Amino acid sequence: MNSSTYIFGELSDGYTQYPEDSSSNLFKSIQSQCVAPSGLVIHRDENLMYYVYIRKIDKKRFIGFAVVINGYYLPQIHRLFSIFEKGVEELVEKGVIINFTNDGEISSDLTSLAKEEEEAMSVVGDLHTKVYAIKEAKRLPPVDYSVSIYSRKIFKVSDPVQEIVNASCRFGFTIVLKDKDFDTVRLTSFKSILKNLNAEKTALIIQNNKLEESNRNIRRQKKQFKKVVMLFLAVIACGFGLYLMNVNLSNTQYRLERANSTIYENESLISNLRDSVSVLGNDLHRATRIKQRVENSLQRICSYAPFAVTRCEVSAGEFEFDYYSPEEKEVTLTLRAVNERNSEVVSNTHTLTLSKGNGSATLSFARTLDISYFYYVFIIYDGHIVAGKRW
Repeated sequence: MNSSTYIFGELSDGYTQYPEDSSSNLFKSIQSQCVAPSGLVIHRDENLMYYVYIRKIDKKRFIGFAVVINGYYLPQIHRLFSIFEKGVEELVEKGVIINFTNDGEISSDLTSLAKEEEEAMSVVGDLHTKVYAIKEAKRLPPVDYSVSIYSRKIFKVSDPVQEIVNASCRFGFTIVLKDKDFDTVRLTSFKSILKNLNAEKTALIIQNNKLEESNRNIRRQKKQFKKVVMLFLAVIACGFGLYLMNVNLSNTQYRLERANSTIYENESLISNLRDSVSVLGNDLHRATRIKQRVENSLQRICSYAPFAVTRCEVSAGEFEFDYYSPEEKEVTLTLRAVNERNSEVVSNTHTLTLSKGNGSATLSFARTLDISYFYYVFIIYDGHIVAGKRW
């Protein structure tokens, strides 16, 4: 199957494409026909079939992939969407051509694909390999010359696939729009994590600003208090002068002692306020370290499993565990128990649906474990051990 692949888009400094050739005018005109956040535009030109995927970044910018096939057409529309959406996920993870912003939105600072030619070449090569692996390509039927090459047929991705495929072979442009669920599960998870972390960061910044403002107010109060104390001492000095002139020594002494007591109380108040500022600063430092640990933990967990096990208990007949999942998801888990003494393995597979947030689940063993032996018990997801216990 003879095919060519492209990556193109409207990035930070206008339209760019790799590799560059005469197809750029076609791709520019095609992207304007995609009115949804993502879509697949199929264009037939004699024996050439153009499969052009558009993913919008914002109102002006977009990223796209294109596959041009000579003499054949691809009937697997949903598989093409999966290939292209996975390609967007990989681009975002690498962060060279497009990347995530701090608030979890896709963006790009790249002005031209030519500046990252090695990365663009790798993307095009990988896309070509994935498309070439599709073995169900079929020969194109003869061109229907009763239909204009500029004719258009618009579908939603939920429409019957065979109708879309038949239209793509007959009409000049067949547009398949997808206005939701165009991000992969992994990409959606990354977005959610980044938005939550950004919200936490913003809250900490606001809290820090409030603490700094409180500290500034305390310093101002301290300066004002010093002035009050100095004024008060001046009054005392005047009172002491009057004392020399006044026979009522005991009354003057009482006033002086009371003034000293007030000064001591205010100094204690200032000391307490300083301690409060120090405690608040320590709390902010601890919150920052906790936030960093949470970010690192989420990155490690999301690298191999869509959920985290927070507690597990084992009995002779079953394995019970609590978990946290960022979204509702169906998973297939392998429950395995290995006899510590003779290495006997008791293993079976369970498919269950994890609820969003905190939850618990119970998995039964293939047979009851012998309580006279110790076992290493663990659950496996996608080839990775996600929890375990010696029992």
